[in-house]
Amino acid sequence: MSLSALGAGFAGMQNYQRAMDMSAARVASASQLGGTTATDDLASSMVGTLAAKDGFQIAAKVVKAADEMLGTLIDTHA
Repeated sequence: MSLSALGAGFAGMQNYQRAMDMSAARVASASQLGGTTATDDLASSMVGTLAAKDGFQIAAKVVKAADEMLGTLIDTHA
């Protein structure tokens, strides 16, 4: 169970990292456009960046919990 949780946590971290990269690219391109469309794009991209950051942190907590469970299992069998 803890190995699948580790895999899921790492996959989540990778997905949120990609989302963060895409949001950062949109922020960079929106700041060059100017106008209200750029402001809307910038705002939605910043929201996406914050959501990706939070998702990454949650996935990292899943990895940490799975690591602790695996450590407990190893200690139990030793």
